[in-house]
Amino acid sequence: MGNLDHIQKTAQKLIVLCQKEKTTKIDKEKMLLLQSEIQANIESLTECDLCSSISELIVKMTLADVTANLCKECSIKSIQSGKIQKTQTRRRSNTNKKQNSPSPSKSKPKEIEKPPESPTELHTRIEAQTGIKKTDVKRIHKIYQDIATPMNLDNTITYVMKEVELAKLRLDEKALQKAVELLYAA
Repeated sequence: MGNLDHIQKTAQKLIVLCQKEKTTKIDKEKMLLLQSEIQANIESLTECDLCSSISELIVKMTLADVTANLCKECSIKSIQSGKIQKTQTRRRSNTNKKQNSPSPSKSKPKEIEKPPESPTELHTRIEAQTGIKKTDVKRIHKIYQDIATPMNLDNTITYVMKEVELAKLRLDEKALQKAVELLYAA
């Protein structure tokens, strides 16, 4: 039985518990155990570097000095073509649609847009601006990313500060606040 099958069967058990007319504390404990099983199985799934499909069987392949984790279909295609080629993703156009309003007589020069900042660059920038070690910045970023719903800046700062306190990270409060503000703005 593969991970996906195990996730499905565990989810069915969870559904059966949820459909009980009257659930008890023991049922809640069982639900939490099932949730942790599902989480463990989801974390063990891996993603294909080419097609981004999630599979239980991923092959690490190197062809022409390019290494990638590939699913069955992509590995066969790569072997047949003799190289690992990433597929191009569709990009949305950044141009604005024309409106039915008179255009100004003077045209403004177009601003050059910077490419989005990678997480590594973001961590380095936050480290330089706050003085927090990069490993701690990564932890703060992970906590920030785990926020389930969008919050305003003040609530985000409060939440992250509490989580950092629970993680027993000893950080300067002002530096932590600055780091969260930078993550929020990114």
